[in-house]
Amino acid sequence: MEKKSNIKKIVIGIAGILVLALLCVGLWFINASSKKAPTEGEKSITVQVISPRDNYSFEQKYSTDEEYLGNFLESEKLIGFETSTYGRFIKSAQGFEAKDEEQSWWCVLVNGESAVTGVDEIVIEDGAVYCLELKIGW
Repeated sequence: MEKKSNIKKIVIGIAGILVLALLCVGLWFINASSKKAPTEGEKSITVQVISPRDNYSFEQKYSTDEEYLGNFLESEKLIGFETSTYGRFIKSAQGFEAKDEEQSWWCVLVNGESAVTGVDEIVIEDGAVYCLELKIGW
């Protein structure tokens, strides 16, 4: 009797693991297929830098043929950053530094919405507004 109960538990456990694995593969596929592909050619964008702490606001229109925001911001020397295995981590924008002791950090907004990826994965879109806003507090 105990043998059948143990075998049943093992079969249920294996089935659960298989369902979980299929779910992970499905979510990965959905994520991979929903990513925007970069478009080649010139794009017109607006970049804003806002630092309430420093009472600073900047806005400028640019034309670029860069495909990703991280590359564009670096080429225009708009940011200071550290590179990790996850890509660029913005440490400063136009010389205004985020400071660990005050828990400040640079938030990237795309058309007014917080970015859901790192700056190196943000695909530049024609007509988009990209904002770097200094936030205080994690």
